[in-house]
Amino acid sequence: MNPLGEAVIAGAIAALELAPGARVLETGCGAGAVLLAILEAHADATGVGVDPDGLALGRARRRAGGRAVQWIEATAQDAGLEPGSFDLVVNVASSHAHGGFPDALPALAALARPGGGLVLLGEGFWTRPPSPAFLDALGGATADELPAGVDALGAAARAAGLDVLDVREASTADWAAYEEGLAAEAERHDDEEARAYARRIRERRALPGGDMTMGFALLTLRRR
Repeated sequence: MNPLGEAVIAGAIAALELAPGARVLETGCGAGAVLLAILEAHADATGVGVDPDGLALGRARRRAGGRAVQWIEATAQDAGLEPGSFDLVVNVASSHAHGGFPDALPALAALARPGGGLVLLGEGFWTRPPSPAFLDALGGATADELPAGVDALGAAARAAGLDVLDVREASTADWAAYEEGLAAEAERHDDEEARAYARRIRERRALPGGDMTMGFALLTLRRR
């Protein structure tokens, strides 16, 4: 549930330097797609996935097979996670699990092992100042909800005690495929609210600059 192409995510996962037996946490994990991909690529790692959505975690459990992963149905704050105990902390399109941007950054850093623990963060940013019409089309969003540019996203990470190791961005084609997929999925339901949601996506994209106002980046970060 994010606009990153599979190749972008796979490349970032392959580049992760994890020691054997690494502990990997994903907060706001949903159905666990990213966490399970990491555990598949790093077979000696163990995982913990946290999400309050029990239905999504049910799908995650079915997909996990025999992988060494624990699923916790709770909010990130109520999951009893030990600070500084994870070699990799993952949060992709789920900063709301920690209060949204930028509050999520120090929260994620605190969960990573001091002196080298990694954070894999997927977060949106404005590629250009959003117009009032664009913000209205997002349901009344405000310009301060996202950083102004990917450089600002990196600067916020550094301010939270995280060094930026790698940055990968969703392409315009990735965004188009993602949002068209959301609209098409909504239209499969015989429900006026779902159809209205699909219309809002397409109307927003049709606004001047509507298909290039938002960006999304996957950052590999290291806790100092």
